[in-house]
Amino acid sequence: MSTIKPYRYGFILGRFQPLHIGHERMIDTALDVCDKVLVLVGSAQLRRTVRNPFDIETRVRLLRKVYGNRIEVAPLTDYSHEGDHSHAWGMYLLHAAKQYGIDRGFPPLDLMIAGDDEERGQWFPDDAVAGIHQLAVPRADIPISATLLREAVIAGDEGYWQVYTNPAIHDEFETIRLALLEIDYYRERAEAEAEAASLEP
Repeated sequence: MSTIKPYRYGFILGRFQPLHIGHERMIDTALDVCDKVLVLVGSAQLRRTVRNPFDIETRVRLLRKVYGNRIEVAPLTDYSHEGDHSHAWGMYLLHAAKQYGIDRGFPPLDLMIAGDDEERGQWFPDDAVAGIHQLAVPRADIPISATLLREAVIAGDEGYWQVYTNPAIHDEFETIRLALLEIDYYRERAEAEAEAASLEP
């Protein structure tokens, strides 16, 4: 028996550095209420930086391993810089989501999904989001962030990785860790932790 969903086409924006169960809650919620779900992978042009260590191919691969073809996935480069929260950025984001749907014959965009810890309302002029509902997904009960996950991976804590990521990507732990170790900041953190551990009685 099919269920009629309240929304036809919604989108989520995230950097997924890397994908974790907090992100999954938003995507799963979107899939529950939308016929079509677009996941825009932000800062797509960045890689090997402290905040954006993983390239777009890695991030898309993780999303596909978890969701297969149940979601649409597209890269989105930054409008100017990662911290840009201007109306110009908001319009750029909306245009990207709308155009993706238009190009594929989807219904009009009618939902935007984000975590309830994100302040996205200020990105958009009121008239730009008329007719587009905004759904804030609670995440306070999931004590995870991509920063915490990266730190755990660098520390070699595979158990933490397995708690806060989907089983479909548990086998990616070593690949993710090696990618982090290519970056000076994370390599130095790992070396410092290893040295501190060696000095413990």
